[in-house]
Amino acid sequence: MRAPVTLGHSGACAARRHARALAALLIGYASLGSAQDTTRSGPLFDELAGMDKQLFDAAFVSCDADRFRAIFTADAEFYHDRTGAAVGEDVRTLKSCPRDNGVTRTLMPGSLEVYPMKGYGAVQIGRHVFARKGEPGSEVAKFVHLWKQENGVWRLARVLSFDHRPSTPPP
Repeated sequence: MRAPVTLGHSGACAARRHARALAALLIGYASLGSAQDTTRSGPLFDELAGMDKQLFDAAFVSCDADRFRAIFTADAEFYHDRTGAAVGEDVRTLKSCPRDNGVTRTLMPGSLEVYPMKGYGAVQIGRHVFARKGEPGSEVAKFVHLWKQENGVWRLARVLSFDHRPSTPPP
């Protein structure tokens, strides 16, 4: 049987320093796992989730053309995989009320992400579902919104709407 190893005074101090360093690293690593995901929660996320709601309420629920217009920058650009590009007034003008055609828009739970853009605003990405009352199935699409913040007010400057496809396979 081997004799137990004993450390001299300097060896014991070094062992304690290593143990403290290891404990600090473990605590730091553990805190990374519990850190809040700021792309999916927090003040910026909440603000832009609110703007998403305002945008689609104006477009699909209340069909409020003035509110819809006010959400966009004057030089707004909208790029859609099916209808093409629109700029300025063409983007800011609510052309119809989808509600009148039974169309609804639902943000897919857990899909919304927000990323700050220093000195400009933020990028918001997500997925949503469009459905028409009385019709089977629905359509899912992805979106990217570039929001500009000026004097504490958020305005939508650029929109990418793409990957529109049936969310349920056709019969």
